[in-house]
Amino acid sequence: MKNYFFKTATIIITTIIVASCSSNGDKPATTETSEAENHKIDTLIAIQDSPQQMPAYLFAGQYDELLNEILPEGTAESSINAFLLERGDKMVLFDAGLGEERNGQLLAKLDSLGIKTEQITDICITHFHGDHIGGLLTANGEAVFKNAKLHFSDLELEAWTTGPLQDRNEQVNSMLTAYADRYETFHAGDTIIDGIVTIAAPGHTPGHTLFDIGDAIIVGDLLHAVDLQIEHPEFSSLYDFNPLEARETRISMLEKIRNSHKPMAGMHFPEPFIIKL
Repeated sequence: MKNYFFKTATIIITTIIVASCSSNGDKPATTETSEAENHKIDTLIAIQDSPQQMPAYLFAGQYDELLNEILPEGTAESSINAFLLERGDKMVLFDAGLGEERNGQLLAKLDSLGIKTEQITDICITHFHGDHIGGLLTANGEAVFKNAKLHFSDLELEAWTTGPLQDRNEQVNSMLTAYADRYETFHAGDTIIDGIVTIAAPGHTPGHTLFDIGDAIIVGDLLHAVDLQIEHPEFSSLYDFNPLEARETRISMLEKIRNSHKPMAGMHFPEPFIIKL
C-alpha cells in the first residue's frame, strides 16, 4: 500500500497553510509559504470532529476475497472531519460534523483555535447526512452559527425535500428552519465564495458535491475507507444511495484529481486528513 498521506508538519501547498487538530488537544501544526512567493495566503485547517473505524462489512458482497485480504482486521481507520478555510475576510467551514449531542468535537476544536462560531461567514455542505449537518444545530434545533450563510446543491435540497430521501429528512427540515433566511443553493459547476468551484459527485447522495478551493479539493464522502478505496475505487459502501453511480463517480473523480496534482481533503480520511495521489 502506498503512503498517500502528507506529513502534516511539512505540507506546503502553494498558497495554503494546512493544519490538523489532533484529538489530544495539541496545538495545530502549520507550514506556510512566504508573502514574497504568493500575493495572497489562504489557510486550510483540518478539524477532526470524531475518530472512527470503518467496518469492512459496509463493503461486503462485492469482492469479498479481496476485501478480506486488504482489511484482515475487519476495519479501516477513518474519521469524521470538517475543514475551515480562511480566505481574505471570509471564514468558510466545509461541513459541520456530528454535533455536540452525538459527541462531536467541532465546537471544542474551534474554541481551542480561538475561533468563535459567530466568526464563521459561510458553510459549504457536501451533502445532508447527519455526520455532516448535525453540528449546525443545537440540542434545541437552533442555529449554532448565527452569522453564517449555508451553501448546498439544489439537487441535494430537492432529493431530501421532494425527492427519494424525503422520508428521512427530519434533521434536514430542522436545518432549513434554523437557517431559513441564511441559505442559498447552487447548481454543480457554479463558482461561489471568492472562486470556490462546486463539482457534481452524485451517487453517495443525489446532490453530493466536491469543492475545488484552488490548490486543494474538498472531497466529502468520495471515499469512506482510504486503505481500501484509494487503490480499489470499485468498492462502494452501504452508505451510498446509488452504489453503481457512486462507484463510477469515485473512479472518474480520482482520475481527475490525480491529473490535477491537487491534494484532496476528505471528511472520512484519517489523520492527517489530506492526501496527495
